[in-house]
Amino acid sequence: MTDNKLQLEKNRDFGELFNDTFLFIKYNFKNLLKGIIYFVIPFTLLQGIALGVIQYETLSSLSFGDKINVFSSGSVLTATMFSYLFMLLAYSFAMAFVFQYMKLYKSSDSEIVDLKQVWNAMLGVTPKIFLTIISIGIISGIGFVLLVVPGIYLMICFSLVIPIIIFEGDSIGEALNNCFALIKNNWWRTFVFLIVIAMLAACLQFVFQLPMLIYQTIATFHVVQEGAMQSNQSIMILFSIIQTAGASLMQLIPITGIGIMYFSLVEQKQNPALLKELESVGANE
Repeated sequence: MTDNKLQLEKNRDFGELFNDTFLFIKYNFKNLLKGIIYFVIPFTLLQGIALGVIQYETLSSLSFGDKINVFSSGSVLTATMFSYLFMLLAYSFAMAFVFQYMKLYKSSDSEIVDLKQVWNAMLGVTPKIFLTIISIGIISGIGFVLLVVPGIYLMICFSLVIPIIIFEGDSIGEALNNCFALIKNNWWRTFVFLIVIAMLAACLQFVFQLPMLIYQTIATFHVVQEGAMQSNQSIMILFSIIQTAGASLMQLIPITGIGIMYFSLVEQKQNPALLKELESVGANE
């Protein structure tokens, strides 16, 4: 193993979870960036266009003193539906890419992972990931409706479902069941780690949101002061694309963190790395 090859199968303490998350991104940054651009950004571009239409229509309605109702506005409703669809597709492809990349990285003796191999591996599992995200959203949503606490508990447990599907080849049902056993006695540590790393990614993502926020503030000011909208749909779509593309890039951090947490929990529960070392020692003897 070279100096720039990170050992994924390792039981980590809280600080090492953060350290190894960013080390993995650092060692593989060029490949990860290319993969996000090739496999994820196309969907975020479409999502950005849909969001730009929504925000433009919203400001247009405000300039005429209308109330916004997505259910009565055909263009806003359609754009909203497409926005959510492209967001789910982008997130599905992002998770498929990062976890398949980590899977190939773990099994390879080289530091470099072939993106063509990652893409071929992604094709078979992305539809399952898409369905899993929807299933998790429905189940967690029911938990939030019943009580907020069960919803939060389920969301943290279910954060491990997709890594289990990819790294262990489980079905959706098996992964949903096995995630509870894997996170047992480690829920609070997982919760704090995921919350902190998600907040960090959100802070970095805010940089990409600034152009849209500034433009919206200026346009809203003109609506309030002059009763007329001073905004351009093309500019709003451009800023929305920047916002969604930035969000996709920042997804690398929490998704990689989930993968690092998964390997840490697996090593803690099953000790696969230790077993491999013992087997290699026995073979040499």
